[in-house]
Amino acid sequence: MKKYILIGLLALLSATKLSAQKQNDITDFNLIFAPDLSNRLNPKLYPKAVSDADIVQGVLGRVWPDILRIKREEGQLDHYSVDFINKGLIGLYKINTDALAIDFQRFERRQSDRIDYIKARNKTGPTLKTDTVAFIAEYKKFNNKAAISNNGADIWTYFQSGIDDRIVLPTVSTGGKLKHKFRNVMVLMTDGYIEAGIYGKGYDLSAAKVTDFRNAFLKSNSDDMHAFLSKNPKFKIKPAKNPFLKDLEVIVMEMYDRSLSKTGAARKHPTDMEIMKLIWTDWMRSSGVKRFELKSTASNKTEAVKYIIDFLKKS
Repeated sequence: MKKYILIGLLALLSATKLSAQKQNDITDFNLIFAPDLSNRLNPKLYPKAVSDADIVQGVLGRVWPDILRIKREEGQLDHYSVDFINKGLIGLYKINTDALAIDFQRFERRQSDRIDYIKARNKTGPTLKTDTVAFIAEYKKFNNKAAISNNGADIWTYFQSGIDDRIVLPTVSTGGKLKHKFRNVMVLMTDGYIEAGIYGKGYDLSAAKVTDFRNAFLKSNSDDMHAFLSKNPKFKIKPAKNPFLKDLEVIVMEMYDRSLSKTGAARKHPTDMEIMKLIWTDWMRSSGVKRFELKSTASNKTEAVKYIIDFLKKS
């Protein structure tokens, strides 16, 4: 009997210790905006209800009090930044990357400084509001340049080698028993067509590839696209082999269906969107991305921002 009591006590102590350890862990957000700066931004070619800049502005406008209070009250170490799929555009567009970052980790354990920054109590230094204004101004500047240019976005190579320890942050300690774990969340803004880099080798998802999939699927008389894709791997995107993806959550925003009419009616079945979501889902899973969601173009800014906030609230 004593033996069983001892085992029970040890199990209880172990569970209590584990519970206390979990209570000492705080989860913060490392939110990265990764825009596809291809011709998808040209409103004459692909008109949308909401721009990428509006989405970024809307999310940053919810940092306080919404995002900073998701399962936390103080000591937040959140990061908000932009990363570029094609790094060459930074120099081409003369982008000030320093303006494209808001970092709460610099306050470490100084909660009073964090509050002063959020509530603009410090009249001489930067505040959350001034940093947000600078962030949006710089974002709009390069976004407007990209909208009138014709550069591609090599998304496959970005997932293969562009996502690294700059993007996926490790657990940190600010002293004492507290440990801060980051949820590394990427807001990938793209139309869903991967039309840069190498074509026809499994690294792209061009409009032509989507069309070829549709034609082959209809010709097969199959009624199951998932099964058809499994039997025809030539239509798949090759998995990215990047160990950092296992700690990355991705919400793909503003996927644009070119197969729809100007009024939004389907002109072909299956639609481009159905095909793209199928192939993207297979790619994200086979690449080992921790968690992901795929979203079509939003009807308005409020809807787009809600997609992202809801994604952050889910764990």
